[in-house]
Amino acid sequence: MASLDSLVKKKIRLFEQIPKDMATSAEKAQLQAWRTVEPLLREMDVDSNGNITQTDANINRIGIIAEELNKVLAGGEYKEAVSKFLSQIGEGVKLSTEIAQTFEAGFEPTEAQRRLVQISQQNAINSFFGSGLRERVTQPFLEQLTANIAARAPLREAVKALSATIIGNDKLDGNLLGHIKTTASTAQAIADRSYSAAVNEEIGINWFEYLGGEIPTTREFCAHREGEIFHRKEIEAWGNGKNSAGIDDIKGGTWAGRIDGTDQKTIFTNVGGWNCRHDLVPIPATKVPETVKARVRAQGFID
Repeated sequence: MASLDSLVKKKIRLFEQIPKDMATSAEKAQLQAWRTVEPLLREMDVDSNGNITQTDANINRIGIIAEELNKVLAGGEYKEAVSKFLSQIGEGVKLSTEIAQTFEAGFEPTEAQRRLVQISQQNAINSFFGSGLRERVTQPFLEQLTANIAARAPLREAVKALSATIIGNDKLDGNLLGHIKTTASTAQAIADRSYSAAVNEEIGINWFEYLGGEIPTTREFCAHREGEIFHRKEIEAWGNGKNSAGIDDIKGGTWAGRIDGTDQKTIFTNVGGWNCRHDLVPIPATKVPETVKARVRAQGFID
């Protein structure tokens, strides 16, 4: 069996790669969607000045364009991207199981834990294909299209504006890419960490290392904990909105990016909050420095 360190490194690399893969696929899917709807937009009836007219044909095209857009986003590049995403969740769960087996050789997930993973995967599917996709991608596009027809906007300007909604421009992401950036990291992390939290509690893990690296958007909460070792009781205190472990960055029971409903249990799933790339990686008590144990002892968490 691979060592704990090698398994942890592999898992962190996976965590870093998944959002990148999804973003790349989202950009391809956006282009595919735009290539599908642009010709339909350019077929709209216009007056002698090039302004969109309020004809029955143009009104009917809203429904046709909506149908074609939904078809693209239900298949092709986007469908493949989501399928890969789900397989990577499975790979992360497998690594979490192997990590648990370095602590308890005979460990195997229970049926309830397997079902927990399945539910997390279904939640991810709903995020990518359900109401989230409609609210963030298709609905804004169709609302803007309808508004342009209602305003008898110049077709050329309407196509340009609608292009920015689908594929973005030099100042903003297309709506699908924005949706993926908001959803993918959180969905993947919560799916994996829900499973890991259940497993770690079952096998009695009490010590964790806060790992995941730092990027320009890393929030203070995570930056202050990156690479450090903590006891379960210290982490539970954060979930309850209290400072611990000598870190004083929780104000008024919360912190920037915290997911509502985070408590002493769900902190192990939510960790730093929305889009948090970090993980609470279990470590053996034998690898915990005496200075850390002394800190935890001083707080009354261990004897």
